[in-house]
Amino acid sequence: MAELITVLAAPLYLVLILWELWVDKRRGTGFYRLNDAIASMSLGVISRTHRLVIFALGTFLLTEWLPTADGTFWQDNLWFAWLVAFIGYDLTYYWNHRLNHEINCLWAGHVVHHQSEDYNLTTALRQTSGGVFDWIFAIPLYMTGLPAEIIVASAGLNLIYQFWVHTQHIDRLGWMERFFVTPSHHRVHHAQNPLYWDKNYGGVLILWDKLFNTFQAERDDTPIIYGVSRPLNTMNPLKANLQVWWYLLRDAIYCKSWWDKLRIWFMPTGWRPADMEERLPIVKSNLDAFQKFNPPATFTTKIYTLFQFTAGFVLGFSFIFTFANESNVWVLLVGWLFVTLPLISAGHLLDGGSSHWELLRIALSLAGFALFYQSFPEAQLTNWLFGIYLLLNLPLLSLLFVQPSQQATQ
Repeated sequence: MAELITVLAAPLYLVLILWELWVDKRRGTGFYRLNDAIASMSLGVISRTHRLVIFALGTFLLTEWLPTADGTFWQDNLWFAWLVAFIGYDLTYYWNHRLNHEINCLWAGHVVHHQSEDYNLTTALRQTSGGVFDWIFAIPLYMTGLPAEIIVASAGLNLIYQFWVHTQHIDRLGWMERFFVTPSHHRVHHAQNPLYWDKNYGGVLILWDKLFNTFQAERDDTPIIYGVSRPLNTMNPLKANLQVWWYLLRDAIYCKSWWDKLRIWFMPTGWRPADMEERLPIVKSNLDAFQKFNPPATFTTKIYTLFQFTAGFVLGFSFIFTFANESNVWVLLVGWLFVTLPLISAGHLLDGGSSHWELLRIALSLAGFALFYQSFPEAQLTNWLFGIYLLLNLPLLSLLFVQPSQQATQ
């Protein structure tokens, strides 16, 4: 249900993104870049479709194996159940979010949301595919006997609320700043300035941060620089999801101490074995001379990657609607890969990568489509969209190979 709630909100998201883009152009603020926006939204599509796989597993474990209290009281007092579920979920979200920032292996999954060096409404859609343990934090709520559908709906509403705070076009909001998470509060959370590190974890209520001493107000004397201190430097969603996992795995493999190999995953974020810190020092952002990662791309590449994102978006949400109640994890995984490949391809091209890999990707997509169609002939709309997408790929791909030599445009 949480996935369907966020999917149903997708048209609203797109309208608000277009509105913010219009405001951005009108004011000349330059808060949007095509490559970064495509990268962020691609990560969102991959994450939402991927979550079907995780929710299929997590919901089964929570509803079938977890002991729960008698839910009669909640059924007789539904208004109170909604209130407790909404506030209770927001509290569990705070601690989930905070631990995602404080432990290496959890940060590896969450970092995706913070890698963008822009901050706009597309950043809200920039979600990880690695947060496989998030459902664990909902266990206390399920054990109270609260109806599962109310808990899941509260999670969806919490996520929708968080969308609008990802903007630089809304200033401080008076009395709301005292109780609720606002754009100003969340801008602080996305900063890589040391003053703002590890602050403002709340989803809806900022009260948790004030209660647990993690609140920091936005300051006019410290302009925010967005992103992470260890820059990503790619628009590829696959690399974005694997960046920190790779660093942790590399350190675990090559460090000398067996104790360090085991504990690195559960140490505070940023901790590394001393010998690896010396052998492979990590270069971090110089905020005094900060420049955004912005690889050049030709007009043809921009059009092609925009098409790939649009196709991935449409296919992804068609897939969610069609298979929202599917419990076969393997079926969901195959469909997710089919949606994901075009978006990874778009990121690869925006990085300046070779277009020759597109031939292999389209060949794999054709094989996947044949298998998918054979397995689910009843999914007519999804199959029809997949087929149209593959047919349109070939003429568009030819443009990448015959485009004239020209200076890349920003």
